[in-house]
Amino acid sequence: MITNLQLKNFTAFTELTIDFSPGINIVLGENGTGKTQLLKAILALSGDAAHGALAGEQLARKLCRLYHPLSNQLGELRRAGNRAGALLSATYASGQHITVKFNGSATGAKVTGGMGAKLAPAIFIPTKEVLSLVRGLTAEEPHLPTIERIFDDGYLDLANTLQKEDDGNLQKKTQNNPRFSSIVPRLTNLIGGRYLLKEGGFCFQAGIYVEQQGESTADEEFAPQSFKDSKLSFKSTKSPLISSGMTAEGFRKIGVLQRLLSNGSLNPGTSGPLLWDEPESNLNPKLMKDLVMALLELARNGQQVILATHDYVLLKWFDLLMDKGNGDHVVFHRLFREAGSDDIQRESQADYSIVGRSAISNTFAELYDEDVKRALGGD
Repeated sequence: MITNLQLKNFTAFTELTIDFSPGINIVLGENGTGKTQLLKAILALSGDAAHGALAGEQLARKLCRLYHPLSNQLGELRRAGNRAGALLSATYASGQHITVKFNGSATGAKVTGGMGAKLAPAIFIPTKEVLSLVRGLTAEEPHLPTIERIFDDGYLDLANTLQKEDDGNLQKKTQNNPRFSSIVPRLTNLIGGRYLLKEGGFCFQAGIYVEQQGESTADEEFAPQSFKDSKLSFKSTKSPLISSGMTAEGFRKIGVLQRLLSNGSLNPGTSGPLLWDEPESNLNPKLMKDLVMALLELARNGQQVILATHDYVLLKWFDLLMDKGNGDHVVFHRLFREAGSDDIQRESQADYSIVGRSAISNTFAELYDEDVKRALGGD
């Protein structure tokens, strides 16, 4: 779990320091304010590349693979127009601390800290869906140079994580924690089925979770999740399996979260931060309420969540559904530029009112005003 991130002279940031909640963090701001760059910095610092004697070389490659600088040299990630060196620094709840420094001509980084026990790696879900790409990105004999030119490591890392087999522990987790048992059925019923790994790719099996009378049974071929304590069991329809690419992209984005929970990669209380860039992208607004409810339930079970968004509907559902009496802790981090300045500033607040100072709220209010004006017959 990350508690603090500091960036200096790195990509879009001159200087940024941000403290993270152990619950849900929502990073909002206009396009170009560095939301995705911030998430990728956390991903790089929270992974295996930050550990070991070769951390300097490993992190340099990882940062280049995540940001794709034109020259493929680390030094290009230093903020343009600034002669000072770049710095990335992160502190974790475990007490570990890692600092990365490099200059404008660097091909490697100087890393201090990060030599203790390995951190649980962060999981990054990029804006575009990945589920339908897994077969191609993880093929036995891929043309890696071509793949790496097209996709950054945010996509490749997630594809490899999604391909992991079910860990077989989901039923046990749901039996031990009834609160957790609501998450996977909620996501499954939301999209009317589940995504299953078959022959290196994903297919969709239509069905829903229903109340099960008596002992629940298991589908041996696909090892589904059946929850004895909650009396929930997945019931498939008679529809044939279909390719994931034939399902809606919004469904596939929900399917990514479903799959991460099913194979144990996302294990609230032990897994690293869940980083999600624009979860609202290609998602029908009517699905957002249930998605927010699932994310809140993950956080209640000990999962740190850091989202980047500029969607009013998603933000408003967090405002309406979070329950401080239930332990919900949602912090909004607004990234912005002051008029006449190119430096990105940060404002954090555990209060939805911060959204009212953002372009998101202003744009929505302008749209509403125009709609009212038209309804009243105004010009």
